[in-house]
Amino acid sequence: VGNSCVNDCKYCAFRDSNQEVVRKTLTEAELEQEVLALERKGHKRLIMVYGEHPSYTPEFIAQTVRQVYATKTGNGEIRRVNINAAPLDHEGFRTVKAAGIGTYQIFQESYHQETYERVHPTGLKSNYLWRLHGLSRAMEAGIDDVGIGALLGLTDWRFEVMSLLHHTIHLEDRFNVGPHTISFPRIEPALATGFADNPPVRVSDRDFKRLIAILRLAVPYTGLILTCREPVEI
Repeated sequence: VGNSCVNDCKYCAFRDSNQEVVRKTLTEAELEQEVLALERKGHKRLIMVYGEHPSYTPEFIAQTVRQVYATKTGNGEIRRVNINAAPLDHEGFRTVKAAGIGTYQIFQESYHQETYERVHPTGLKSNYLWRLHGLSRAMEAGIDDVGIGALLGLTDWRFEVMSLLHHTIHLEDRFNVGPHTISFPRIEPALATGFADNPPVRVSDRDFKRLIAILRLAVPYTGLILTCREPVEI
């Protein structure tokens, strides 16, 4: 929906300090056209992605969700809208929930606090604990469908997988329901242009397959999300 962002995450092309990226937020008319095009191809569910920016308020997110649900063509309609956006406060999560969302997805990026603080030097996202407890606030606000994830390649993948499992256990113990999805995007070093002085840790294909197997065995009920950045062979 929009890639404006106040954060300066070292691994992200949309970071605030990147002056070369084109910033774009869809207008209502543009959003409608995007949704109609997807419906004509048979899509029934979407994930809507927002940067972290003052323009992307809970009210704005909720309004765009309602617009997507209201946009229909022939027999085509979007039946489930999932959200990938910044963590909100309790009232913000309640506002978004009222629009009828599916999953609210927040990736911790790295659960290793020293690594997290190094790659998130400025912006709202630099607050490790605010992000870590984001999905707990969401569930306290009534959203019982959440997605977790870690960006593999920032530090030892074993620590991140262990942390994902502990996050899962925490949600199960406190709210009696674990995450709907677990995502494990992997950094492509050639594209991580913000790491000139701090190269990411490469995760081999073998270890990548291994960690996916671990997650599947450990959390059999959860959807596992493989991103489209991975090669066909994987």
